Amino acid sequence: MARGLRRVLLFGPPTLLGILNLGHPILTPPIYRSVLQHLPWWGLLHLLNLGLFALTGLAVYLLTQELHHPAVTVSRIAIAVFTPLYAAFDALAGIGTGLLAGLVHQLPPTRITIVEPLIDSYWGSSAIYGLAAAGSIAWVIALLGAAVAFTAPERRGRSAVLAIVVFVVGGWARGKLFLAPDGTSINPVWWLVTIGAALAMFAVAKPRSVPALLTLAALLFGAAHVPPTGPLGAACFLAAAVLIEFDGQSGRSVLREA
Repeated sequence: MARGLRRVLLFGPPTLLGILNLGHPILTPPIYRSVLQHLPWWGLLHLLNLGLFALTGLAVYLLTQELHHPAVTVSRIAIAVFTPLYAAFDALAGIGTGLLAGLVHQLPPTRITIVEPLIDSYWGSSAIYGLAAAGSIAWVIALLGAAVAFTAPERRGRSAVLAIVVFVVGGWARGKLFLAPDGTSINPVWWLVTIGAALAMFAVAKPRSVPALLTLAALLFGAAHVPPTGPLGAACFLAAAVLIEFDGQSGRSVLREA
């Protein structure tokens, strides 16, 4: 692949994804009324996201394209799982909910009150939640695998152990700590756990910056693609990609040893 095209595909999708999702609405029940306030932007956003999620998955693959290590294999398998699952989640939760809200809005008011609870049930269905969870888990594994792959050989074993610990602790924190008691804002303790995981990778890995940034990208975007975590995760991935492409001390030294 030509270097120019590679860089467009590596830098472009996460940049667009991060910028676009700065304007992602945060929905609160009742879902029908919440979505209705953001139409038609809600539908357009999720149509664009459908392509950008897939292209961002390609960017993760391109990031490790020149590496050959078991951690890279894990990363590639995981990103191959992430891409269809997260696209399916986006189609059902984003595009599907927007279409339903638009159709229901055309009904007589008496019927809307009957259908509203069904949209809430659809939004919270186990199928949508399962796709979101599985896709997010695959993303975290893919980015942590890349973080290990970009660690120098003498530190790679310790980084791999730490990545497993980060995966377990990060998953627990996402399930137990993510939302504050108000149910909408993010718990400050979750931020501390996430930053602590990145600092631990920074301390163990060598070179330090790229694995730490990829760890942040894993946990932030893996938590949710909506703001603030989604755009921040995309920015961390982009920063890691820039270091790998343009800073020989941060990424190319590992490539030479791969």
